[in-house]
Amino acid sequence: MKIEFLDSDGVTTIDELPKRVRAILGVPEELLVDDVILSIDFLMQADSYVNNKIKEYEGLNESLIKIAYIYYICYLLCLGMYSRLPKQMENLSTKTVLQTIDWDSKALECLEKSNELILDTINEVEEETMYNTAATLSDETTYPNTVNM
Repeated sequence: MKIEFLDSDGVTTIDELPKRVRAILGVPEELLVDDVILSIDFLMQADSYVNNKIKEYEGLNESLIKIAYIYYICYLLCLGMYSRLPKQMENLSTKTVLQTIDWDSKALECLEKSNELILDTINEVEEETMYNTAATLSDETTYPNTVNM
């Protein structure tokens, strides 16, 4: 199974991707603009990562997979957040909060959350498959080796 996150023009099909990424990371738009989040490099890496993990499964919960995709983009962005933060800001409280975040830890949290969501959707499909393959019993006349006495 392959979930398509990019349309033919290379634009994400997740309409609110920049807002959702900024909400997870807690970073204002001034410091993390849409163009950075929608960078084709980030989108293609996330697309490749998620689709490689789910390629052999059918019927996955697509909305959870897309959230896993968003968390993977957050992971990629966290790795470079120290360099994105300005050295000086007018709003000192925002600067203090953003510079005290351990972005390496945040990156690992986002990667774990992405993997957890992928695993949950895979387990959901496997459990559903397991319950749908239960044997059904019929009356004894359908079994050729039964002897009526």
